[in-house]
Amino acid sequence: MTRIPTPAQYLLRIDDLCPTVHAGRWTRLRAIIDEFKIQPILAIVPDNHDPDLDASPPDPAFWNQMPSMQSAGAAIALHGLNHICDVQGKSLIPLLRTSEFAGAPLDVQRHRIARGLAILRSYGLAPKLFVAPRHGFDRNTLLALREQGIRYISDGFARVPFVRHGVTWIPMQLWSPVARASGLWTLCIHPNTADDASIECLRRFLRVHAQHFTSFDRVILEFDGVSSSIRERAYEIASAARVAIRRRINCLQRQGES
Repeated sequence: MTRIPTPAQYLLRIDDLCPTVHAGRWTRLRAIIDEFKIQPILAIVPDNHDPDLDASPPDPAFWNQMPSMQSAGAAIALHGLNHICDVQGKSLIPLLRTSEFAGAPLDVQRHRIARGLAILRSYGLAPKLFVAPRHGFDRNTLLALREQGIRYISDGFARVPFVRHGVTWIPMQLWSPVARASGLWTLCIHPNTADDASIECLRRFLRVHAQHFTSFDRVILEFDGVSSSIRERAYEIASAARVAIRRRINCLQRQGES
């Protein structure tokens, strides 16, 4: 049985990375990563077609930065192919109704994963795990990943990694820094929407907790590949329900303000 680590450990994950990522915010986040010697998960969109991710003019240095950060200990994650989330389907993480993968035919998912991995590898990157856009993936996604040799994903609301459907899930539960007493917690930051206050909040959190941040490579060495216990599965389901309710409330509040 996998133990729940005490004190808590943290992973930092940066999402929606592509050459048009918000230049100023990504520069600030890179400076924080360097300052505190964090080894993050970098979730990269190989061939972005999503206009919402066109926050800055294309950075010609982007594809040189990524191998450099990989050499410094960052783990590269495949974050879809084009980040166009126009597929309706039931995800294994039931938070959002549309995605790039959940509900798409297996052959389409195979193509998107194989093409995305090929693009990342053409830039000298060695992707180790998968991050689904909008948490949208199904069993076909996991099958296509396994066929390509990718056996890790970053998602789920447990407190420790677990194996399900032949893939190891490394939980991702936080979108802003929160201190926890125990467990493994992944903190996800989106540079395009992370304002100055949230970036400074991350810096303040790291000043206190940097020594408790781990890396993808250490996590897969330290945690057993086991299925969730009944107790941990119950915790995971309850946590996912709380997140879904909060998202729904926030959506209704935004609609009321518009």
